[in-house]
Amino acid sequence: MNAMLGLLAAATLLSSGLGPGEPAAPADRPAAEAAGRSARIGGVITSMADSGFALDTPSGGVTVVTSESTRFRIPGVEDPALGDLAVGDHVIAAGRRDEGGLFHAAVVAKVRTNLVVPVSGLITELGGDSLTIRTEKGSVAVFVDGGTTYVVRGVENATFDDLAVGMRALARAVLQGDGTPVAKTVAAAPAPPRPVQLRGQVTAISGRAFTLRTGEGSEIEVLTDDDTVFRILGVENPTIADLEVGDRVVGRALVDSEGVIRARYVAVVPDQLARVHGRVVGIDGRTLLLDTDDGRVRVVTDGDTKYRIPGVADPSFDDIEMGNLVLAAGSWQDEETFLAAGIAVRRQIEPPNTIRGRALNIGEDHLTIQTARGEVRVLVNDETVFRIRGVRDPGLEDIRPGALVVAAGEWTADSALLAGSVIAVTPGVSDALGAEAGADGLSAGKEAAAR
Repeated sequence: MNAMLGLLAAATLLSSGLGPGEPAAPADRPAAEAAGRSARIGGVITSMADSGFALDTPSGGVTVVTSESTRFRIPGVEDPALGDLAVGDHVIAAGRRDEGGLFHAAVVAKVRTNLVVPVSGLITELGGDSLTIRTEKGSVAVFVDGGTTYVVRGVENATFDDLAVGMRALARAVLQGDGTPVAKTVAAAPAPPRPVQLRGQVTAISGRAFTLRTGEGSEIEVLTDDDTVFRILGVENPTIADLEVGDRVVGRALVDSEGVIRARYVAVVPDQLARVHGRVVGIDGRTLLLDTDDGRVRVVTDGDTKYRIPGVADPSFDDIEMGNLVLAAGSWQDEETFLAAGIAVRRQIEPPNTIRGRALNIGEDHLTIQTARGEVRVLVNDETVFRIRGVRDPGLEDIRPGALVVAAGEWTADSALLAGSVIAVTPGVSDALGAEAGADGLSAGKEAAAR
C-alpha cells in the first residue's frame, strides 16, 4: 500500500490545486515551520488530535501539525476544517518539516475516493482477480472486476487471461472507500528486449541454437537467426554451422520478456593465440619488421592472414604502411619470427614518426639515439629544423652525446628516421625534457608528418 500512496500523492497534486506555482504556506506560518524545508507528503490518517493527525506515508509514520492558518480542501465540504477529517482518510499535505521531524501543514487536501490513479510498470505477478505492477515507487497490487477493460498489443478483444508476467502495463485504477485500487482499464504490451553480453564456452549445438556455459558456471540457451553475425578467424562468411562444441565465444544478444536469448553477434575467441604489438619499421615482401618493447620481431604473413585497418574496406597486407602501430595474433615460429593469423592496425593518437631518447653518437649527417625500444639511426639534411635549449641558430654539431632528444620525421626503407625536426637538451643545461620541449616535440612531429 505504501507504493500506492506514493502514486496517489503524485496524482492528487493537480486535482487538489497543490501545483508547483502555489506557495507552500501563508506568510504568517509558525517560525518553526518557516525554518524547515518545503515538502509535500501523502498517506492515510491513522489517528486524530486537536492540533493535527498521525499520517502513515510511504516513508513511514509522520505527525502532521495544523494551525489556524492551515487551509483544508475536502471534496463536497464548504469551509472545511480539521474536524472534517477522519481516521482512514487519504490526504496530501504541503508544508514544512521542522528539525524535530514534525510536519507543519500549510495545506491539507483529502483525496477523492473516485480519483483515477495511473499505475505503470512491469507486471510481476498475476492472481485470480489482481495483478501486481512494479512501479518506480515499489510494487502495487491492482484489483480487477467485471467492469475492467483490457487492451493488449496484438490481441483483439483482450481479456485478463491475455496478460502475462513480464509485460509492461498501465492500469488506470479508481481508489475505493477502503483504499483498494480497482482498475477501470489495463493496457499492456510485451516489454522491449534488453541487451546483454555473451561470454563463455559452447557446450552443445542444436540446429540454430547453442548452449553457452557462462563464467558463473550456469548454462543458457542462445538462439540465432538470419540476422545473427558470426566472426570466426580464418572462416569466410561463417554461420552457426562453423561453430564447434568447446569454442569460447563473446558476443551480444537481446533477451525478451519471456527470457528468450537471441544472439545478434557471436565471435569465436581463438585458442592459444599469442599476440605481439609494435611499430612497423620495415616491410620485406609479405613480412613486417616490428619494433616492440622486447626488440625487433619478424611478422610473417600468408594467404590465410586476416587484416583489420580503420577506415579501409576489405584491407590487405598492401594497406599496411611504415610507422603503423599494429597488433598481430598468431604463433611464434622461433624467438624472432611470428606467424600472423590476423593483423590489426591500431589507431594512432600521437604522431607516428616521433622518437625520444639519449644521443649515443653524432656524425656529419646523422645521429644515433638510444630509445626505450633500442637504437635508432636518425638522418638529417638541410631541411631539418633544430631546436636546442640555450643555443641560438642550432645545428647537428651542437648536440652532444648524452643529450635528451626528440626527433620527428619519416621512416626510410632501411629503418632509419629522416628527421624533419630535432629538439635536444644538452647535458648540463637540463637533465630532462621539460613540458615546453615536450610540447614542441609533439607540434614539430605533427608538422613533420604533415610534410
